[in-house]
Amino acid sequence: MIWSATPAGGRAAATGLAALMWALASIFALRGLSLRPIVHNHPPQFQPQFNPALHLHAILPTPTRLGDDAPDNVHPLQR
Repeated sequence: MIWSATPAGGRAAATGLAALMWALASIFALRGLSLRPIVHNHPPQFQPQFNPALHLHAILPTPTRLGDDAPDNVHPLQR
């Protein structure tokens, strides 16, 4: 299209310039104009020791014998 649309005196220069611009545009398109940041994932120099521990402080009631405080309709295994 460039060759046929350009006057006779500048056909070679116009075609060469168009091919050069096409090549530059293709390089950027195929290479990818990446604007993303570069992230380096190196392990940290200092790695703290993490030792999880769970401490439960529970007060358990002392077991009582079935005696006068138990109702009549409660079986010992249901308590």
